[in-house]
Amino acid sequence: MHQEIKILIKVLSRMNAGVTYKPHTHPFHQLNHIVRGSYQFTVGGRTFTAGVGDTILIPANCVHTFTQTGAETGYYFEVKFSSFSKGLMEMCSDVGILVQNDNFSGKLLKEILDESNNSTPESEKIMVTYLYAILFKLTKKTRREKNTSSKYIEVSAYSAPVRDTIRFLEDNYKERLSLDDIVAHASLKKSYLSSLFKKETTVTIFECLMIIRVRKAVELLSYTNLPLAQISKETGFVNITHFNRVFAKHVMIPPGHFRKYLNSQDLYWRDATAVKKVSHITAATLEGKKIDFPQFTLSN
Repeated sequence: MHQEIKILIKVLSRMNAGVTYKPHTHPFHQLNHIVRGSYQFTVGGRTFTAGVGDTILIPANCVHTFTQTGAETGYYFEVKFSSFSKGLMEMCSDVGILVQNDNFSGKLLKEILDESNNSTPESEKIMVTYLYAILFKLTKKTRREKNTSSKYIEVSAYSAPVRDTIRFLEDNYKERLSLDDIVAHASLKKSYLSSLFKKETTVTIFECLMIIRVRKAVELLSYTNLPLAQISKETGFVNITHFNRVFAKHVMIPPGHFRKYLNSQDLYWRDATAVKKVSHITAATLEGKKIDFPQFTLSN
C-alpha cells in the first residue's frame, strides 16, 4: 500500500545532565519515550516535566526545547516520522503532548529500534506496523470520547470506491468475509473493483484485510493478556494456525514469540546501559546549523 507513515529516525539517545536543546522546529513528528533521567520540556509554549516511563509526542513544525534535569545521564527512545495524511495528523493531535506511565509505547519503540538494528527486507513494514499500534493505543481514550472507531488504514489518497472498501474492511475485520461479501456493498463489478483496488493500493483486497487484522493483533498482544486463541478470534482469523502464519509473514515472528519477547524485556535499565557503539545522525536544524544526536546500538 502507499506509505502513510515514513519513519525518518529511530534511535536510543543519550543526554548528559544539565544539557539543553535550544528552541527549534522540524517538519516531522517526534515521539520520545523516557528510559532514564528526568526532563523539562517546553512544547508549543507549554512547559512540563517528564520522567521514566513517560511518552512525549511533539507535533511537526512545533517550536520545542528540553533540558535533562536529572543528576545522571539520561536516555530516551526517539522516533521521528513524517506524514502528509490528514487522518494521521488528526490522530497525532488526539494523542496530546505528554502521556505518563506509558510502558506500552516503550516496549514497541524498543521493538522498532531492534528491527532497525537487525534490518531485513520486511523491516520498514514491521516498524510502521509497530508505530501505528502506538498511535492507536495512545488515541484510545480520545476516540472513545468522540465515539469513533479505530481506523487502521489512512484512505485520503484513494478513490471513493477504494476508500469505501477499506472502511468496510475496518468495520468488519472480525467477520469471515468472502470477496463477494466485500464487494456486495459497492456499486462496481467484482473484477473492476479488485483491479482498481490493486492499482491504487498495490495490494489485493484480502491482503489489505490481513494488514488490518495484524495491526489490531499487535495492539492486543502488546497491551492485553488475552489468550492467543481469543486474539485470533477477535481479529477474524480462521483459526490459530492461520493467525500464526499470517502474523509471522507480516511481523517475521509468531504472535506467541512476539508477546514473550515483549514481556521478557528489562526495558529501563539493561538496555539503557548496554551501549556497544555510537554513530551520529542529523536530527534537526537550528538557525541553519545541524544538530547531531548520538545513535546507540543495543546489545542483544
